[in-house]
Amino acid sequence: MVATIVKIQRLSFKKVSYYTVELEGSSPEFDDFQKRMALIPDYKPELIRIFQFIKDIGEIYGAHETQFRHERSAHALPPKYHIIETIPGKFGLRLYCIRLSPNVVILLNGDMKTDHDPEICPNCRKHFNLANKIANKIDEAIIEKSLRVIGNELEMDDDFELYF
Repeated sequence: MVATIVKIQRLSFKKVSYYTVELEGSSPEFDDFQKRMALIPDYKPELIRIFQFIKDIGEIYGAHETQFRHERSAHALPPKYHIIETIPGKFGLRLYCIRLSPNVVILLNGDMKTDHDPEICPNCRKHFNLANKIANKIDEAIIEKSLRVIGNELEMDDDFELYF
């Protein structure tokens, strides 16, 4: 599988620039998340809260670790300190992401979590596992210096792609 990292221009704020990942032959991960979750009316309040977190982190706070849930090598929104009244039998909407610095975040995909363990949750399992695979590949690229975080931007080699 091949993936590229794409800047989300509409989500470039004073403190944080957001990116997403596009898998070969698919729409960008964050776009897919938005479209699928917007189709489910019950998810609207939580989706709005996640978008508000994205905006507040970008404009006000910066992408500090306390703003995110740790999900192995990846991260997720909303943060743990945020208590959401959920739909009975559900554990809240999750958006998996990768916080690279206080100024750069890669937004991925997610779904409604229906089990405490994301690896057991039928909705989140594939998004959780993909986020962690991507996070590990990005860590390798940063060590190899083919991907660099410079201020609010990601700088990559012209032919940069993630293979996994």
